[in-house]
Amino acid sequence: MIPHSRPTLGTEEKEALLAVLDSGQIAQGERVIEFEKAFCELTGRRYAIAVSSGTSALYLALLALEVSGGDEVILPSYTCAALLHAIDAVGALPVLVDIDLSDFNLAVHEVKKKIRRKTRAVIVPHAFGRAARMEELADLVVPLIEDGTQALGARVGRKMVGGVGELSVFSFYATKMITTGEGGMVLTNSLRLAERLHDLRDYDRKETHRFRTNSKMTDLEAAMGFVQMKKLSGFVARRRELASRYREALKNLEVILPQEEKARDHVYYRFVIRVPKGKKEFMSALIARGIEVKEPVFKPLHQYLDLADSKFPFTIQAVKESCSLPLYPSLSDEACDRISEAIREMRPTPDHVEVS
Repeated sequence: MIPHSRPTLGTEEKEALLAVLDSGQIAQGERVIEFEKAFCELTGRRYAIAVSSGTSALYLALLALEVSGGDEVILPSYTCAALLHAIDAVGALPVLVDIDLSDFNLAVHEVKKKIRRKTRAVIVPHAFGRAARMEELADLVVPLIEDGTQALGARVGRKMVGGVGELSVFSFYATKMITTGEGGMVLTNSLRLAERLHDLRDYDRKETHRFRTNSKMTDLEAAMGFVQMKKLSGFVARRRELASRYREALKNLEVILPQEEKARDHVYYRFVIRVPKGKKEFMSALIARGIEVKEPVFKPLHQYLDLADSKFPFTIQAVKESCSLPLYPSLSDEACDRISEAIREMRPTPDHVEVS
Protein backbone atom coordinates (compact mmCIF):
# COMPACT_ATOMS: atom_id res chain seq x y z
CA MET A 1 0.00 0.00 0.00
CA ILE A 2 1.29 3.46 -0.90
CA PRO A 3 0.36 5.54 2.18
CA HIS A 4 -1.50 8.80 1.79
CA SER A 5 0.91 10.70 4.05
CA ARG A 6 3.89 10.03 6.29
CA PRO A 7 6.57 12.00 8.17
CA THR A 8 9.96 12.53 6.50
CA LEU A 9 12.63 11.89 9.14
CA GLY A 10 16.34 11.11 9.04
CA THR A 11 19.45 10.61 11.11
CA GLU A 12 19.66 14.35 11.87
CA GLU A 13 16.43 14.19 13.89
CA LYS A 14 17.70 11.14 15.79
CA GLU A 15 20.95 12.89 16.64
CA ALA A 16 19.13 16.02 17.80
CA LEU A 17 16.86 13.99 20.07
CA LEU A 18 19.75 12.03 21.53
CA ALA A 19 21.62 15.27 22.25
CA VAL A 20 18.63 16.55 24.23
CA LEU A 21 18.35 13.29 26.15
CA ASP A 22 22.05 13.42 26.96
CA SER A 23 21.69 17.01 28.20
CA GLY A 24 19.07 16.08 30.78
CA GLN A 25 16.98 19.14 29.83
CA ILE A 26 14.02 17.52 28.11
CA ALA A 27 11.21 19.95 29.06
CA GLN A 28 10.91 23.52 27.77
CA GLY A 29 14.34 25.13 27.59
CA GLU A 30 16.94 26.51 25.19
CA ARG A 31 15.92 24.28 22.29
CA VAL A 32 12.42 25.76 22.40
CA ILE A 33 13.86 29.29 22.27
CA GLU A 34 16.06 28.25 19.33
CA PHE A 35 13.04 26.85 17.47
CA GLU A 36 11.00 29.99 18.14
CA LYS A 37 13.78 32.20 16.76
CA ALA A 38 13.96 30.09 13.60
CA PHE A 39 10.24 30.62 13.06
CA CYS A 40 10.57 34.38 13.46
CA GLU A 41 13.37 34.40 10.90
CA LEU A 42 11.32 32.42 8.40
CA THR A 43 8.08 34.39 8.69
CA GLY A 44 9.40 37.86 9.52
CA ARG A 45 7.47 37.91 12.79
CA ARG A 46 8.79 39.59 15.93
CA TYR A 47 7.53 37.03 18.45
CA ALA A 48 6.97 33.27 18.39
CA ILE A 49 5.51 31.21 21.22
CA ALA A 50 5.92 27.43 20.94
CA VAL A 51 3.12 25.35 22.47
CA SER A 52 1.95 21.77 22.86
CA SER A 53 -0.30 21.45 19.78
CA GLY A 54 -1.92 23.34 16.94
CA THR A 55 -5.24 23.30 18.75
CA SER A 56 -3.57 24.81 21.82
CA ALA A 57 -2.01 27.45 19.58
CA LEU A 58 -5.41 28.55 18.28
CA TYR A 59 -7.03 28.33 21.71
CA LEU A 60 -4.34 30.56 23.24
CA ALA A 61 -4.51 32.95 20.28
CA LEU A 62 -8.23 33.42 20.87
CA LEU A 63 -7.65 33.90 24.61
CA ALA A 64 -4.93 36.47 23.89
CA LEU A 65 -7.44 38.43 21.79
CA GLU A 66 -9.87 38.16 24.75
CA VAL A 67 -12.45 36.30 22.68
CA SER A 68 -15.06 34.87 25.03
CA GLY A 69 -18.70 33.96 25.53
CA GLY A 70 -21.09 35.60 23.09
CA ASP A 71 -18.33 36.75 20.74
CA GLU A 72 -18.39 35.52 17.15
CA VAL A 73 -15.51 34.02 15.16
CA ILE A 74 -15.72 33.57 11.39
CA LEU A 75 -14.15 30.55 9.71
CA PRO A 76 -14.76 28.31 6.69
CA SER A 77 -16.88 25.20 6.89
CA TYR A 78 -14.50 23.15 4.75
CA THR A 79 -11.65 22.76 7.22
CA CYS A 80 -10.33 20.76 10.17
CA ALA A 81 -12.59 20.27 13.20
CA ALA A 82 -9.79 21.42 15.53
CA LEU A 83 -10.68 25.03 14.71
CA LEU A 84 -14.21 24.47 15.93
CA HIS A 85 -12.96 22.93 19.18
CA ALA A 86 -10.74 25.92 19.94
CA ILE A 87 -13.67 28.29 19.45
CA ASP A 88 -15.87 26.13 21.66
CA ALA A 89 -13.16 26.12 24.35
CA VAL A 90 -13.27 29.92 24.75
CA GLY A 91 -17.08 29.94 24.70
CA ALA A 92 -17.40 31.88 21.45
CA LEU A 93 -19.85 31.27 18.61
CA PRO A 94 -18.54 29.93 15.29
CA VAL A 95 -19.87 31.71 12.21
CA LEU A 96 -19.24 29.50 9.20
CA VAL A 97 -18.79 30.67 5.62
CA ASP A 98 -18.55 28.95 2.26
CA ILE A 99 -15.36 28.50 0.26
CA ASP A 100 -14.06 29.49 -3.15
CA LEU A 101 -14.11 26.20 -5.04
CA SER A 102 -11.13 27.20 -7.19
CA ASP A 103 -8.69 26.93 -4.28
CA PHE A 104 -10.74 25.63 -1.30
CA ASN A 105 -9.95 28.77 0.73
CA LEU A 106 -12.66 30.82 2.40
CA ALA A 107 -14.61 33.11 0.09
CA VAL A 108 -13.70 36.72 0.88
CA HIS A 109 -17.08 38.12 -0.14
CA GLU A 110 -18.81 35.67 2.20
CA VAL A 111 -16.62 36.79 5.10
CA LYS A 112 -17.48 40.43 4.49
CA LYS A 113 -21.20 39.64 4.59
CA LYS A 114 -20.87 37.94 7.99
CA ILE A 115 -18.95 40.63 9.87
CA ARG A 116 -20.99 42.46 12.51
CA ARG A 117 -20.59 44.06 15.92
CA LYS A 118 -20.04 40.76 17.75
CA THR A 119 -17.33 39.53 15.35
CA ARG A 120 -14.04 39.35 17.24
CA ALA A 121 -11.83 37.41 14.82
CA VAL A 122 -11.61 35.71 11.42
CA ILE A 123 -9.65 32.46 11.22
CA VAL A 124 -8.05 32.04 7.79
CA PRO A 125 -6.70 28.55 7.03
CA HIS A 126 -4.46 28.26 3.97
CA ALA A 127 -6.12 25.23 2.43
CA PHE A 128 -4.00 22.24 1.41
CA GLY A 129 -0.88 24.37 0.86
CA ARG A 130 -2.43 27.12 -1.28
CA ALA A 131 -2.08 30.59 0.25
CA ALA A 132 -5.38 32.33 0.98
CA ARG A 133 -6.34 35.82 -0.19
CA MET A 134 -4.72 37.59 2.74
CA GLU A 135 -4.27 40.91 0.93
CA GLU A 136 -8.01 41.10 0.28
CA LEU A 137 -8.76 40.21 3.89
CA ALA A 138 -6.19 42.57 5.40
CA ASP A 139 -8.56 45.55 5.20
CA LEU A 140 -11.18 43.96 7.46
CA VAL A 141 -11.94 45.76 10.70
CA VAL A 142 -11.53 42.61 12.83
CA PRO A 143 -8.33 40.72 13.71
CA LEU A 144 -7.19 37.96 11.38
CA ILE A 145 -5.76 34.71 12.71
CA GLU A 146 -3.85 32.87 10.00
CA ASP A 147 -3.77 29.10 10.25
CA GLY A 148 -0.63 28.56 8.22
CA THR A 149 -0.20 24.89 9.10
CA GLN A 150 -0.78 23.51 5.62
CA ALA A 151 1.12 26.25 3.78
CA LEU A 152 4.31 26.64 5.81
CA GLY A 153 6.98 27.88 3.41
CA ALA A 154 4.52 29.50 0.98
CA ARG A 155 4.42 33.17 0.08
CA VAL A 156 1.40 35.41 -0.13
CA GLY A 157 2.42 38.50 -2.05
CA ARG A 158 5.79 39.60 -0.67
CA LYS A 159 5.26 38.01 2.74
CA MET A 160 5.54 34.48 3.99
CA VAL A 161 2.45 32.64 5.13
CA GLY A 162 2.21 33.27 8.86
CA GLY A 163 3.38 36.86 8.55
CA VAL A 164 0.15 38.68 7.75
CA GLY A 165 -2.57 38.36 10.40
CA GLU A 166 -2.77 39.84 13.88
CA LEU A 167 -1.78 36.36 14.98
CA SER A 168 -0.85 33.21 13.12
CA VAL A 169 -0.85 29.61 14.28
CA PHE A 170 0.81 26.38 13.15
CA SER A 171 0.55 22.69 13.96
CA PHE A 172 3.49 20.28 13.85
CA TYR A 173 1.59 17.01 13.95
CA ALA A 174 3.35 13.98 12.42
CA THR A 175 2.20 14.53 8.83
CA LYS A 176 2.31 18.34 8.62
CA MET A 177 4.75 20.37 6.53
CA ILE A 178 7.30 19.88 9.33
CA THR A 179 6.81 17.76 12.42
CA THR A 180 7.71 17.65 16.08
CA GLY A 181 5.40 14.66 16.65
CA GLU A 182 2.89 16.96 18.28
CA GLY A 183 3.30 20.67 18.95
CA GLY A 184 2.28 24.10 17.70
CA MET A 185 3.33 27.74 17.41
CA VAL A 186 1.70 31.15 17.75
CA LEU A 187 3.24 34.16 16.00
CA THR A 188 2.57 37.88 16.34
CA ASN A 189 4.20 41.29 15.94
CA SER A 190 2.42 42.64 19.03
CA LEU A 191 4.44 42.77 22.25
CA ARG A 192 1.18 43.01 24.21
CA LEU A 193 -0.19 39.81 22.65
CA ALA A 194 3.15 38.02 22.98
CA GLU A 195 3.27 38.80 26.69
CA ARG A 196 -0.27 37.47 27.12
CA LEU A 197 0.61 34.30 25.23
CA HIS A 198 3.73 33.67 27.32
CA ASP A 199 1.64 34.15 30.45
CA LEU A 200 -1.14 31.84 29.23
CA ARG A 201 1.27 29.12 28.14
CA ASP A 202 2.64 28.36 31.62
CA TYR A 203 0.91 28.54 35.00
CA ASP A 204 3.98 28.05 37.21
CA ARG A 205 5.87 30.69 39.27
CA LYS A 206 3.37 33.53 38.87
CA GLU A 207 2.81 36.26 41.44
CA THR A 208 -0.91 36.52 40.74
CA HIS A 209 -3.63 33.96 40.20
CA ARG A 210 -5.69 33.97 37.02
CA PHE A 211 -6.51 31.41 34.38
CA ARG A 212 -3.42 29.93 32.74
CA THR A 213 -2.56 26.62 31.09
CA ASN A 214 0.22 24.09 30.83
CA SER A 215 0.70 24.29 27.05
CA LYS A 216 4.47 24.23 26.78
CA MET A 217 6.51 22.54 24.08
CA THR A 218 9.36 20.27 25.17
CA ASP A 219 13.00 20.61 24.16
CA LEU A 220 12.70 17.13 22.64
CA GLU A 221 9.99 18.34 20.27
CA ALA A 222 11.75 21.64 19.55
CA ALA A 223 15.04 19.92 18.71
CA MET A 224 13.28 17.83 16.10
CA GLY A 225 11.44 20.89 14.83
CA PHE A 226 14.63 22.90 14.46
CA VAL A 227 16.14 20.18 12.28
CA GLN A 228 12.96 19.97 10.24
CA MET A 229 13.01 23.74 9.71
CA LYS A 230 16.43 23.40 8.07
CA LYS A 231 14.90 20.89 5.67
CA LEU A 232 11.76 22.88 4.90
CA SER A 233 12.95 24.43 1.63
CA GLY A 234 13.95 20.98 0.40
CA PHE A 235 10.61 19.55 1.51
CA VAL A 236 8.75 22.28 -0.39
CA ALA A 237 10.87 21.79 -3.50
CA ARG A 238 10.21 18.05 -3.47
CA ARG A 239 6.47 18.56 -2.96
CA ARG A 240 6.43 20.87 -5.97
CA GLU A 241 8.39 18.34 -8.05
CA LEU A 242 5.84 15.66 -7.26
CA ALA A 243 2.94 18.02 -7.94
CA SER A 244 4.46 18.88 -11.32
CA ARG A 245 4.84 15.17 -12.05
CA TYR A 246 1.18 14.58 -11.21
CA ARG A 247 0.13 17.61 -13.22
CA GLU A 248 1.93 16.45 -16.36
CA ALA A 249 0.67 12.87 -16.06
CA LEU A 250 -2.95 13.77 -15.29
CA LYS A 251 -3.51 16.69 -17.65
CA ASN A 252 -6.50 16.41 -19.98
CA LEU A 253 -8.08 13.62 -17.96
CA GLU A 254 -11.54 13.59 -16.41
CA VAL A 255 -10.25 15.26 -13.23
CA ILE A 256 -9.75 18.89 -12.18
CA LEU A 257 -6.24 19.64 -10.94
CA PRO A 258 -5.04 22.18 -8.34
CA GLN A 259 -4.41 25.70 -9.59
CA GLU A 260 -1.29 27.80 -9.20
CA GLU A 261 -0.75 31.55 -9.11
CA LYS A 262 2.45 33.52 -8.48
CA ALA A 263 0.77 35.98 -6.11
CA ARG A 264 -0.43 33.15 -3.85
CA ASP A 265 1.98 30.25 -3.53
CA HIS A 266 1.10 26.57 -3.45
CA VAL A 267 3.41 24.25 -1.47
CA TYR A 268 1.22 21.15 -1.92
CA TYR A 269 0.62 19.94 1.58
CA ARG A 270 -2.04 17.94 -0.20
CA PHE A 271 -2.55 17.24 -3.90
CA VAL A 272 -6.32 17.61 -4.02
CA ILE A 273 -8.07 16.83 -7.27
CA ARG A 274 -11.75 17.10 -8.10
CA VAL A 275 -13.52 14.14 -9.65
CA PRO A 276 -16.82 15.48 -11.01
CA LYS A 277 -18.29 12.03 -11.68
CA GLY A 278 -18.10 8.89 -9.57
CA LYS A 279 -15.67 10.03 -6.87
CA LYS A 280 -16.53 7.27 -4.41
CA GLU A 281 -16.00 4.56 -7.01
CA PHE A 282 -12.79 6.30 -8.13
CA MET A 283 -11.40 6.31 -4.58
CA SER A 284 -12.44 2.71 -3.94
CA ALA A 285 -10.72 1.58 -7.13
CA LEU A 286 -7.45 3.29 -6.16
CA ILE A 287 -7.55 1.79 -2.67
CA ALA A 288 -8.15 -1.65 -4.20
CA ARG A 289 -4.95 -1.10 -6.22
CA GLY A 290 -2.94 -0.42 -3.08
CA ILE A 291 -3.05 3.37 -3.20
CA GLU A 292 -4.31 5.11 -0.07
CA VAL A 293 -6.43 8.13 -1.01
CA LYS A 294 -8.47 10.17 1.42
CA GLU A 295 -11.15 12.78 1.81
CA PRO A 296 -9.34 16.13 2.19
CA VAL A 297 -11.72 17.11 5.01
CA PHE A 298 -13.34 14.42 7.13
CA LYS A 299 -16.61 16.31 7.57
CA PRO A 300 -17.55 19.95 6.87
CA LEU A 301 -18.04 21.92 10.06
CA HIS A 302 -21.57 23.09 9.24
CA GLN A 303 -22.77 19.48 9.37
CA TYR A 304 -21.47 19.15 12.95
CA LEU A 305 -23.61 22.17 13.80
CA ASP A 306 -26.68 20.85 11.91
CA LEU A 307 -26.69 23.75 9.46
CA ALA A 308 -28.31 23.33 6.06
CA ASP A 309 -26.11 22.12 3.21
CA SER A 310 -27.91 24.60 0.95
CA LYS A 311 -26.14 27.49 2.73
CA PHE A 312 -22.73 26.09 1.75
CA PRO A 313 -23.05 25.04 -1.91
CA PHE A 314 -19.35 25.13 -2.80
CA THR A 315 -18.37 23.31 0.37
CA ILE A 316 -20.83 20.57 -0.53
CA GLN A 317 -19.52 20.42 -4.08
CA ALA A 318 -16.01 20.04 -2.65
CA VAL A 319 -17.23 17.22 -0.42
CA LYS A 320 -18.82 15.45 -3.39
CA GLU A 321 -15.90 15.88 -5.79
CA SER A 322 -12.60 16.23 -3.90
CA CYS A 323 -10.01 13.53 -3.38
CA SER A 324 -6.51 13.76 -1.86
CA LEU A 325 -3.71 11.81 -3.53
CA PRO A 326 -0.51 10.69 -1.76
CA LEU A 327 2.11 13.44 -1.66
CA TYR A 328 4.99 13.91 0.80
CA PRO A 329 8.73 14.49 0.41
CA SER A 330 9.70 10.82 0.75
CA LEU A 331 7.23 9.64 -1.91
CA SER A 332 9.29 8.20 -4.75
CA ASP A 333 8.96 9.12 -8.42
CA GLU A 334 8.09 5.48 -9.09
CA ALA A 335 5.21 5.53 -6.60
CA CYS A 336 3.96 8.83 -8.01
CA ASP A 337 4.03 7.38 -11.52
CA ARG A 338 2.22 4.24 -10.36
CA ILE A 339 -0.56 6.39 -8.91
CA SER A 340 -0.82 8.45 -12.09
CA GLU A 341 -0.92 5.36 -14.28
CA ALA A 342 -3.75 3.89 -12.20
CA ILE A 343 -5.72 7.12 -12.61
CA ARG A 344 -5.09 7.24 -16.35
CA GLU A 345 -6.40 3.70 -16.68
CA MET A 346 -9.60 4.66 -14.87
CA ARG A 347 -10.09 8.12 -16.43
CA PRO A 348 -9.08 7.86 -20.09
CA THR A 349 -11.74 10.22 -21.48
CA PRO A 350 -10.70 13.91 -21.58
CA ASP A 351 -14.08 15.37 -20.61
CA HIS A 352 -12.73 17.67 -17.88
CA VAL A 353 -9.45 19.54 -17.94
CA GLU A 354 -7.63 21.80 -15.53
CA VAL A 355 -9.36 25.13 -14.99
CA SER A 356 -7.49 28.41 -14.89
